Amino acid sequence: MHRLRDHALSVSNEWKTWVAVIALTLLASAAWADPQSAISVYRKSYGLSAVTEDAKLTELARQQANAMAERRSMDHNVYASFHSRIKPYGSPLAAENIAMGTKTFEETLAIWKSSSGHNANLLKANVTRMGLASASRDGTTYWALILAAPPEPPQSNVRVLSVLPPIILFRVGTP
Repeated sequence: MHRLRDHALSVSNEWKTWVAVIALTLLASAAWADPQSAISVYRKSYGLSAVTEDAKLTELARQQANAMAERRSMDHNVYASFHSRIKPYGSPLAAENIAMGTKTFEETLAIWKSSSGHNANLLKANVTRMGLASASRDGTTYWALILAAPPEPPQSNVRVLSVLPPIILFRVGTP
């Protein structure tokens, strides 16, 4: 009888251990596996707004990460200048962080936080959108993160030249 009870307690304790390990793993991975959440939590700790993922920015980041991996070069201008890449998006404010050689987003984010320029980009005040991508080649991973303010609405090309009515001058009297 004692042997059966001891076995049941052993299975019960083993079960509890597995449940605890799985729960901690899920909690940890949920907090760190989602880059948007990790960046948002970091920004909120400084009193800034959260960021949301943006499909267009993610595509721009993907193009940049792929170009860096293809050319084996970490460079903002490897695909095209950042200004020319972000211009069609229409944002009045945008920044890009790039990295290479890190294996996980958590590692990459830690490096960006410890770099004053990259950290300044993470903490830009009016940024609310983000796109993130990575690409690997020959065991090296290249990362591109684009942060931006929302695009401005397109401006109308119609210009009002004058709203004043035409003025007609009359000459009175003799010359």
